[in-house]
Amino acid sequence: MVYVEFILWMVLIVFCGIGVYRLWARMVKPAWLAWALLPATIVSEMAYIFGCLITGGEIRHARLLSLSQDGDAAGATEAAPRWKVLGPVVAALLAILACAGAIGLADWLLGEPVMKEFGFVRALADPTDQPAALTSWDAFWLRMENQLKLLRRMCETFVRLDWLDWRVPLFVYLAACLSVRLAPVRRDIRATLAAVGIVAVAIVLIGTAGPGPREALEFLRPVLTYVWGVLLLLLAVTLAIWGVVGLGRALGGRSAQLAPARPGARPRR
Repeated sequence: MVYVEFILWMVLIVFCGIGVYRLWARMVKPAWLAWALLPATIVSEMAYIFGCLITGGEIRHARLLSLSQDGDAAGATEAAPRWKVLGPVVAALLAILACAGAIGLADWLLGEPVMKEFGFVRALADPTDQPAALTSWDAFWLRMENQLKLLRRMCETFVRLDWLDWRVPLFVYLAACLSVRLAPVRRDIRATLAAVGIVAVAIVLIGTAGPGPREALEFLRPVLTYVWGVLLLLLAVTLAIWGVVGLGRALGGRSAQLAPARPGARPRR
């Protein structure tokens, strides 16, 4: 059951990243967004291109970034996979693994001051949690309560961090970029779902292989929790900004309708 919930949180992380990216893409131009997420854009797109090539695909057009403000920088790679089903799945899988590996590398090289301050929050499933599975309303609300605690923990961590330490802003930036681009954005969602399913099966097999691989998965739990916390915070902030902007537009339109018409002005239709 622990591995089932482990997989569940991994799926939520992938789709939360896609959701955050698509919300951002509605507020700013995709070209600007690709430049803002430059490290993750390079890692994800290069891995996707490599995945297309090793499956016999033909790269018709490859462009990591666009200098044009009107260009759709993300997803600029046009590939014709040799196998229409397997090719996109392998490419999506390599993109996910590349971003996940980059997050682990950033944590190993730069993450010590951040992760030390962040500590460990049981936002994800833990064997010591009671109840351990989502089998009742109490278990469901316990998980929701853990998510609120995680949001609070993320805010407290960012306030207490030593931002003068060059490793701190670099790790926070890299972790946020790679978390948002963990899944291939603006690609076939079915291929991404299949790639996530392959990773889920791999997690189950690794977890049941023995105590060594199981301990390796447990070692990844704090990093996975941090990634989920970053995405959860970004999603909350993005939705808040989206709501404020939408409210401002609605009030602006409403005030325009309520404003007295000028003499001789034609009524709006």
